[in-house]
Amino acid sequence: MKKILLVIKREFIIRIKKKSFIIMTVLTPILFACLALVPALISQIKSEKEKTITVLDESGFIGNELKDMRTIKFVYENKPIDSLKNNLLRNKYYAVLHIEKSEENTTGNITMYSENAVSLDVLNVIKTQITILSAQTKLKEYDISVEQITKILNPNLNIKNRLINEDGNEKESNAAALTGFAMICGILIFFIILMFGIQIMRGVIEEKSSRIIEIIISSIKPMHLMLGKIIGVALVVLTQILIWIVLFALIIFVAQSQFSDIVNQLQNYINAVSFTKMFICLILYLILGYLLYASMFAIVGSAVDNESDTQQLQAIASVPLMIGYFIMIVVSTQPDNPLAFWGSMIPFTSPMVMLARIPFGVSWFEIILSLAILTATFILFTWIAARIYRVGILMYGKKASIKELIKWIKYKR
Repeated sequence: MKKILLVIKREFIIRIKKKSFIIMTVLTPILFACLALVPALISQIKSEKEKTITVLDESGFIGNELKDMRTIKFVYENKPIDSLKNNLLRNKYYAVLHIEKSEENTTGNITMYSENAVSLDVLNVIKTQITILSAQTKLKEYDISVEQITKILNPNLNIKNRLINEDGNEKESNAAALTGFAMICGILIFFIILMFGIQIMRGVIEEKSSRIIEIIISSIKPMHLMLGKIIGVALVVLTQILIWIVLFALIIFVAQSQFSDIVNQLQNYINAVSFTKMFICLILYLILGYLLYASMFAIVGSAVDNESDTQQLQAIASVPLMIGYFIMIVVSTQPDNPLAFWGSMIPFTSPMVMLARIPFGVSWFEIILSLAILTATFILFTWIAARIYRVGILMYGKKASIKELIKWIKYKR
């Protein structure tokens, strides 16, 4: 046990001292905060330049009913279109809107003439207003008021989802918040498992190729060495997550005064999710999922001599992880899909899929069963990895095949 602790300490200290660890630990919360805040800030930045648009309405349906917006001003002319085009080229207008008359006495072809490409914002504003005005004209023909249509269609309809537990207590639910939260947790697990699993593989390959492993193995059993590596990196993962939580809390605290609306929306999202249950499951599935895949990446690292030979064997570890990621995307929008249950029970996909299901309601029985299967699979693969690791770390000059790995598992000494 003392030797395992020494390996754990070594792996932990080496990795937390790396510049990449420090940079990613600090930058990741900042990048996530930017992803949440920057779009809101950018959306508030609007062009202040006034755009004058000349309107030639030959249909007579629009008239002069187009309403000026903050930076868009409409000017109505009854001149020939060629004359208006010439004025446009003299930079008198931003654009010329030509509404032709059709045979059905409605708006015909609508053309926007401009010297430069018209922005989508301007086009959408004009399209929306013309659509509404055309509809109003048609409604008047049938003696139907806009108010009557509004009451019938009720465009402001808002459906609330409230959850009721066995005690009769109610709690508001938010489907968008649940889906978003599930996706964030699943993606976090995916990248952490993949990133630190590859670190385990590279660490084994480096020690093997430099022949340092021969010196280390003379004083510690291969099984203990592998466990020390896996647990040491697991502690690095937990340390990084704890630092992220603290930094995220600080960012939210600082941003609360400047971005109160956004922060309040985030808090509403968190309140819509069973946060305690989600956090506990996130930590458990992250640790057990990492331990399972770390043992698989350790197998790959011990079976090859250099990183260029890992492509074929690495698929054994990375493909199930990718499948879990794709199932998670489906489950986050269709939590009742039959694939959701089986994906949350299969140990290679459960760390991501179960976290995508939990916000939508999963019994503790299913969660415990899933964790038990994941734990049993981790123990089995750790045993298999140790059997392969003890032989593979001392094998040089030969790329191991699947058949060779099976022989190493059966090998007794």
